[in-house]
Amino acid sequence: MKKYYKKLQKQILIVDDLPENVRLLSSLLSEQGYGVSSATDGKMALAIVKQKCPDLILLDIMIPQIDGYQICRYLKSEVETKHIPIIFLSGLDSELDKIEAFKVGGVDYITKPFFVEEVVFRVKAQLASIHQQQKFQHMLEEQIAERKIAEQELHKSRALLTGVLDSSLDGVAAFEAIRDRQGEIVDFRWLIANPVAAMTVGGKIENLKGKRLFVENSPGHLFYGLFELFVQVVETCAVLEQEYYYNSSSLKTWFQIVAVKLGDGLAITFRDISDRKQIETTLKNANQRLTYEANIDSLTQIANRRRFDEYIAQEWSRCDREQKYLSLLLCDVDYFKAYNDTYGHQAGDSCLYEVAKGIERAVRRPADLAFRYGGEEFAVILPHTDGEGAIKVAEEIQKQIQDLNLAHAASKIDEIITLSVGVSSIIPNAQASPRNLISAADSALYDAKVKGRNRIIYRSVELG
Repeated sequence: MKKYYKKLQKQILIVDDLPENVRLLSSLLSEQGYGVSSATDGKMALAIVKQKCPDLILLDIMIPQIDGYQICRYLKSEVETKHIPIIFLSGLDSELDKIEAFKVGGVDYITKPFFVEEVVFRVKAQLASIHQQQKFQHMLEEQIAERKIAEQELHKSRALLTGVLDSSLDGVAAFEAIRDRQGEIVDFRWLIANPVAAMTVGGKIENLKGKRLFVENSPGHLFYGLFELFVQVVETCAVLEQEYYYNSSSLKTWFQIVAVKLGDGLAITFRDISDRKQIETTLKNANQRLTYEANIDSLTQIANRRRFDEYIAQEWSRCDREQKYLSLLLCDVDYFKAYNDTYGHQAGDSCLYEVAKGIERAVRRPADLAFRYGGEEFAVILPHTDGEGAIKVAEEIQKQIQDLNLAHAASKIDEIITLSVGVSSIIPNAQASPRNLISAADSALYDAKVKGRNRIIYRSVELG
């Protein structure tokens, strides 16, 4: 009889080309009692996997030689390594990047900068899940093998199995297939139900035995809607593993269901995972909040400089592919230092907030985005917008700021808050970069200030 042995120390491979990330994660996971290996490029990672076959891999996507997606595809295609869970740990945070990560076989995706406690929790959760699945798979294999050997002593085996099942904290049940004259499965009949299974479906063990599962139970019973999947288990020997939300008037619970073929029927184990789902939801909400806070300026509540750097690179690539214009506005509140000196920093903060909201009102298209660029400077990125269109947006921004009518007694050009705006536009190409666009808009803003402020200056991007 095969036995299941737990490794004394789980081995984790970290693949990241940033030494500081490797050092942080190695130290963190070593403190948790894991054996840690590391690689800084794709070839090194594959060599270590071949040599050590780790229990889990933390994999960056943008690494030298072979990227993370290719590594994952290769490992999942090999019999010896396809079982190794891979958690992507990447600075790429678009939905397409995450979808691709799961398509190639990743089990989880953590966005950089990461929350160290979250990394530890997800690593532990994955390793615990693997341990439980292996343990359960071995248990089922042993039970099936014992059942085949003891076919002639079925009654005795069932009595023994009932004793084991009664002590289980999971719901466990077994069913035999009911077939019509053509041999098609039309229903299942209860054979075995442990106390947890019987209690979950609201019945008694002695009353469930022999009953039909999908005919004699109401649509609200635990396995309603899973008939076709159960048939597939019996007819193809497939193993069904599914998280299933049970929603009835008396019970609303998440279950993890595992079903395997057993003779001409199937055995099912189901576990209440509501607590785990709640933790996952909490973590997801926390991640969303962290992402929001990392990308939003706390004072003005618009996108911050970090988000600006990400977004201009993203839209530059998109406009380059589509050969469309990308425009940039850089805006500066005129004589803002004098405003602070006159009205105080609290009033200055309030002024910046109102200016940010005015800029947002002028930026109407979904892809157009406003940012606090730094201090009293703001930026607006306008994808698919040429210079003429960008100037019109700049004019609308100045109008919105004028309509705020924020008094500025210390201004040398007006009695209210005004803006100077630098504008530039380009169709991205291989000879240029976002830096060229930023430099041109910054130069235009400088000209606007030199020529008297409260004005819009356009400057084309100069290359070479």
